[in-house]
Amino acid sequence: MGIVVTNASKRFSREWIFRKLDFVFSSGNSYAITGPNGSGKSTLLQTIAGSMELSEGGIEYRARNMEHGTDGPA
Repeated sequence: MGIVVTNASKRFSREWIFRKLDFVFSSGNSYAITGPNGSGKSTLLQTIAGSMELSEGGIEYRARNMEHGTDGPA
């Protein structure tokens, strides 16, 4: 299982909160999202959770182990 973040960008009005983010979150691993106040940490987590839409890019939820080439959409 995993989450694939591709070219993810979010803005409010004219201000970009984060832009062109690419990352793979693999099942079984732990991750820390760090940064100063107002840097978009909570916004990123809300977009991954599906409670907020991205302005650009996409998030894909994979149902199988991505490390062994058996991934597929959830």
